[in-house]
Amino acid sequence: MHSSTISFLFTLALTVSAAATPVFQRDGDLNVRSQGNAARAPTLNEMKARAAGQSKGAKGAKGGAKAAAAKGGAKAAAAKGGAKAAAAKGAKGKGAAAAGTAGAAGAAGAAGAAGAAAVAADPKALQSSTTIDPSCIQNTDNGQNPPVEGQSAADTSKNNFANLCALTLPKVPLTNGLQITTGSCNPIPIGMIPSVDNMPSHKFQSPKNLDTIASGQTFTITLATKGIQLGTFTNAQKTYFGNPQKLNAQGQIIGHTHIVMEAIDSLTTTKVTNPQNFIFFKGVNDPADAQGNVNVDVTGGVAPGAYRMCTIVSSQTHQPAIVPVAQHGSLDDCVYFTAAPGGKAAGGAPAAGGAAAGDAAAAAAAAKAAAAAAKGAGAAKGAAAAKGAGAAKAAAAAKKAGAAKGAAAAKGAGAAKGAAAAKAGAAKAAGNAKGKGKAGKA
Repeated sequence: MHSSTISFLFTLALTVSAAATPVFQRDGDLNVRSQGNAARAPTLNEMKARAAGQSKGAKGAKGGAKAAAAKGGAKAAAAKGGAKAAAAKGAKGKGAAAAGTAGAAGAAGAAGAAGAAAVAADPKALQSSTTIDPSCIQNTDNGQNPPVEGQSAADTSKNNFANLCALTLPKVPLTNGLQITTGSCNPIPIGMIPSVDNMPSHKFQSPKNLDTIASGQTFTITLATKGIQLGTFTNAQKTYFGNPQKLNAQGQIIGHTHIVMEAIDSLTTTKVTNPQNFIFFKGVNDPADAQGNVNVDVTGGVAPGAYRMCTIVSSQTHQPAIVPVAQHGSLDDCVYFTAAPGGKAAGGAPAAGGAAAGDAAAAAAAAKAAAAAAKGAGAAKGAAAAKGAGAAKAAAAAKKAGAAKGAAAAKGAGAAKGAAAAKAGAAKAAGNAKGKGKAGKA
C-alpha cells in the first residue's frame, strides 16, 4: 500500500511538471518562439529558469511523499488525504508557473530591451541565426479596424512573412541576387528608412527642359542631387535587390542613381512609353562633387528627334529608394528635349552649323505679336502698307513724290496720317511746278 501511494504521488508530480514545461515551435526553416497571448515571447534563459524552478518543486514533492510513506502508522485514508494534499500543492505550483508566463507577457517592453541588448552584445550572432528575434516581430493589423471605405485589408503575419516565398516555389524562384526577367520572389527585408528631412531629390541642370541640342554630337548630362550618399554601387548581376536599404551616419540613404533616355514621338505626345525600350541607360557609380552634382557623357550624342530623360534613384543593391511617408514629392526628375542638326547645345551655347529651332519659333512669335500691336493701334491702312512693302519703302515713295513733310508725318503719327500728308505735299508740289512754268513762259 505504501508503494502504491509513493508511485501515485511521483506520477502526479511528473505530470504537473510536464504540463508547465515550455516548448518551441518550428516554423519552416526559421525557429520562431511561441508567443501565446504575449506580445513578445519570453527569452530562452527565462524559459530555462522557469523549467529549473518547476523541476525543483517536483523533487520537493517526491521527497515529501517518501517522508509520508516512512511514517508507517498512516492508514490508507490518511495516505489518500496526503495524496490530495500533494495534488493541491502541485496545482499551486502549476498556478505559479502560469503566473510566471503571465509575467513574461506583461514584460513585452522588457523583451524589446533584451533584444537591443543582445544586438549590442553579439550582432554577428543575430545575423547568422535562422531564428527571428522576438524584438523584431511586428504586430500590425490589416488596417481595417474599423473598416475604411475605398481601402483594402492588408495581409498579416506572426513571423514578418519570413516564409512568404516558400509558398511560391518552385513556380516562382527566389530573386537570390539575380535579375530574373520572368519574375521572382525576394525574401530580403526593406531595411532602414530615412527621416522626412533626408528624402533624396534630383534635378537635371543640363540639358534643361525643352532644350534643343545638336544631334550627333557628344554632350554632357549634369544632374544635381541632395539627401543621398551617392557612389555605392554593387554588382547588379549577382547582388540585385540582395541587401536591405542602409543609411549613413547622417541618416541618408547609401546608394546611387541612374539616368535613362527614351525616344518619343514629339514633345506633345500623350502616348504611353514601353519601359523595355530606351536609347541610353547609365548607372552612375560616382559620388557627387562638392556642389552635389554628377556628370555623365553621352558619347556620339543622339539622333535627331524628341526625348524624355529621367533619373532612377536607388539603394546600394539597386532597389528603388524607400522613404518614410506616402505623400511626398518625386524623388526623381524628368526633362523633355529635342535634338536637331546644328541645334542649340546643352547649356544654351549655340552649336556650330545654324540657328536653333527654338530661336526660329521665337522670331515667328515676335513677328506675329508686332502685327497684332499694329492692328490694335488702329492703323489698319498703315499695317497693310507695312505688311506689303514695309514702312521704309512707304517713306521712300513719299520722299520720291516730293512729300518730305508727309514722310516726316508718317514716321511720327502713323501710316494713315503720313499718307494724307503725302497727298497734300504732292498737291502743293504740283501747284508750285505750275507757277514756275508760268513764270518761265512770261
